[in-house]
Parts: sequence; C-alpha cells; structure tokens
Amino acid sequence: MVVMRLPFLRAAATRGEPLVVSMSGARLGDAVLFAGQSAALALPLAARTGLSGRCRVVGRPESTAALEAAATRDGLLIETADRFPTDRSFELAVVEAVGEWIAAAAGAREAVRGGGRIVVVARSARQGLLAWFSARSPEISAEAIVDTLSSQGWQRTRPIGGRDGLQFVEAFA
Repeated sequence: MVVMRLPFLRAAATRGEPLVVSMSGARLGDAVLFAGQSAALALPLAARTGLSGRCRVVGRPESTAALEAAATRDGLLIETADRFPTDRSFELAVVEAVGEWIAAAAGAREAVRGGGRIVVVARSARQGLLAWFSARSPEISAEAIVDTLSSQGWQRTRPIGGRDGLQFVEAFA
C-alpha cells in the first residue's frame, strides 16, 4: 500500500503569517501607518515591513509608549507620533476600530498616497450564548465601516473577510 503525503493540504495558506499581515497585504519595504491600541495588530506589521520599510504608530502617548516598549522588547523598529502626517507618504494604513477610529480613518486619508489603501480591523459580533454573556464593547458592523469610509472620500470600499473574531474592510485613496 502506497501512502501519499500531501503537506500542502495540512499547511495554512498564509504559511503562519499573522492574520493582520495576510489580510492587509503589508509587504517588506512598505510604509505602513497603524492607528490603534493592539500590539497583536501593530507588531506583526512592523515585523513584515522590516528595516527597509517603516511602521508608524499614531495615537495617544500612553498607548504608543506601550506599543513602542513591546516593539523594542521584540527587536522591532517602529516610529510613534501623536498626529497623522499630511505628506501622503504611506502605502497602507491599518486602523483598529476602537475608540476614536472614525477620526483616525479621516487622518489616515491625508497620510496615504494616491492609490494607497486603508484596512479597518474590527471585532466581529459574537454568536450564540457567548453573545449574551459578552463583556466586550459593542461591535461595529462592516456596513457601518463601509459607509463611514465612503463618506470620508475613500474609494472602492468593501469588506474583505473575517476570521478569528476579526473582520476587515478595505478602501483605496
């Protein structure tokens, strides 16, 4: 009896990439702008852009300081700022849909070059019994994110998928 081993059937399509990297399309050498609070989202982006790219984290000083400390601990290089740049020098903006994410998406509009993209990452709604006992903040629907981005002048806005409790919406500058 011959046993065929087909490892590609068991291996993940993303080869172990963090979800935010595979869904955003961040590449080595890209200039990426991140607005949010989660190290689980920001640090994989910094790792992907590498030393030939740049990853700037925009937010309140207390949250950016925590992200900068985590990046330093992991040997990653990030820039921090409390305001969005207006030089349109970024290819990609990733905005975590928490807190003042609508203002962050508007600020990212001025930072992303023509043809660049924004990816908004939001928590998915819980299903079943967990929804009744959830202590998390209310989730934002993909439709609400699409409407918000469209009203800010982003083009070709669409949900691009979701997994692991996260949903992703993309738009183009």
